[in-house]
Amino acid sequence: MRDLILFTPGPVRIPPTVAESLANPPCNYHRQDAFRDMLGATERDLKQLAGIQRADDYFATVMTATGTGANEGCLLALEPFGKGLIANNGFFGARVVDQAKQNGIDAEVFQGAPDRPLDVEAIAARLDKDPSIKWVFFVSHETRTGLRNDFEAIGRACKDRGRMVAADAISSAYAYAIDIEKSQVDLVTASSAKAIMAAPGLGVVFVKKASVPAFKAVHRPRGYYLDVIAEYERQAADLQPRFAQPVALHAALHAACAHLRTIGIDQHMARIQRQMATLIDHLAKLDIHPLLDEAYRSNIAVNFRLPVGLPYSTFSKQMESRGYFVLYGIPGDQSHFQLSTIGNLTDDDIRGATAALSDLLRRAA
Repeated sequence: MRDLILFTPGPVRIPPTVAESLANPPCNYHRQDAFRDMLGATERDLKQLAGIQRADDYFATVMTATGTGANEGCLLALEPFGKGLIANNGFFGARVVDQAKQNGIDAEVFQGAPDRPLDVEAIAARLDKDPSIKWVFFVSHETRTGLRNDFEAIGRACKDRGRMVAADAISSAYAYAIDIEKSQVDLVTASSAKAIMAAPGLGVVFVKKASVPAFKAVHRPRGYYLDVIAEYERQAADLQPRFAQPVALHAALHAACAHLRTIGIDQHMARIQRQMATLIDHLAKLDIHPLLDEAYRSNIAVNFRLPVGLPYSTFSKQMESRGYFVLYGIPGDQSHFQLSTIGNLTDDDIRGATAALSDLLRRAA
């Protein structure tokens, strides 16, 4: 069977040049000068494509981990400051809460509604009321619902109150514009498996250099491999990882950056939005509508209600038989499906998917 065309929020369909670099990397060992050169170019590009203007103020630390692993490394870096606050209004916020619990990290939970953005003023009020909270972790984009939180406003509100802050921008980075500098967040995570369109397996942590002395002052590493600060220091000094990292995955990430530089990050983001708008408009004609209020949607991953009597498990298999893979929205909920356009999708792919959607959903109506 031919490869399915992925309409997923990650891992995503990758450009041919990324697949070629994955199969034929320009070097074959992580201690070679060629690898050092590649890592340096990738680090520069990751920041530029993420919209960071003052490149010397940040360092894009690359770790052999998924985005979830990068998040855990950030939690471990924050833990020595004392009690934390984790803002949760969805599946991935809840995952961060679970990571903190399983690591025995002292953190309270700010619980937000799952169908609307985190309340910035309420978070600020919580911090004002409890000075014992020393750090905050929040998720920029709740991918399972397609909900966009106010990344910049939450970051600034926490930093204005003197807290250390880390944010999961795994699904928002390179998909729509975020302002890492304006947010003032100390640690921001991203992933090679998402809108950057590289191969899965690398996590990225944008480290604000001005915050490093504060992290080092309290540094009591419990995690050896996921020590974000130690990894940052080694890579920033030597353009070398602390431990062996897969050259092929780095080559794919380097090629993905080159691809986005060629087409332009603004054009990439515009294409994502345009293709999603096409899908939303097409499905509306079939009386299939997004679940989330338009004001709160990112429109990079959107959940749609299925017709009564057509569960996701059946619908997804039918789409697969036509060559398309679509994901569920909220895990365990069979009543809807999700479409994401952050991968390397062409307009022909969109036309093919709309034809398949029309065929299946009209039959089910």
